Amino acid sequence: MKKLMYGLMAAGTLLFGVGCGGDDNACDALADANRALSDKVEACGTDTGMEGNDFDQDRCEDALEACSDSDKDQLSALADCIQGLPDCRAGSEMEWVDQFSACFQRTAGLSAACVAAAGG
Repeated sequence: MKKLMYGLMAAGTLLFGVGCGGDDNACDALADANRALSDKVEACGTDTGMEGNDFDQDRCEDALEACSDSDKDQLSALADCIQGLPDCRAGSEMEWVDQFSACFQRTAGLSAACVAAAGG
């Protein structure tokens, strides 16, 4: 279970560290979601090794030009979804992982230009 949680955290950090947003609000929302995610996972007794400052705000803002308004909306929706997740609870880790994974469905339609700018 720990390896799965670490893998998910790495995936989340990758997107948050290099995500594009389109305006300061999307980048701010992603930064807030990154901080919240670490706390939510640690509530399950898993030390993610993440710090609240793992989000690269400058890189997010640099990638803005490549992201359409639709991309920005999708990234904001991802951030909102993650912030709205309950804390993970011991014994229900898989249910929480399913909820976390479902948040990323909100980014399925990101434009190729935005993904490329984000380093993905």
